[in-house]
Amino acid sequence: MDLGSILFMVALAYGLGVLWYDLLPISVSSKVWRLAAYPFLGIFAAEALLAPSFKTWDWSFGGIHLVTVLVGSLVAVVVDWAIQQVRHPAAES
Repeated sequence: MDLGSILFMVALAYGLGVLWYDLLPISVSSKVWRLAAYPFLGIFAAEALLAPSFKTWDWSFGGIHLVTVLVGSLVAVVVDWAIQQVRHPAAES
């Protein structure tokens, strides 16, 4: 993976983090980089685990598979929401 792919992944993680946190009933954290951290980890894990199985029909741009990115970032945001609900059920972030 080259530097351009990593920067593209960071930009996708931040953009999709903003999208998922706004679409889902999750309060957006006051920490800006938290919007990108969990989706980035989700994208990284999905690329490592799911990309080989989706390679036959998943579109690729810049070395990153787009459907895999969407699935990985959504799952990571839902996991972040679940962690927030378990640790601080009544607190708003």
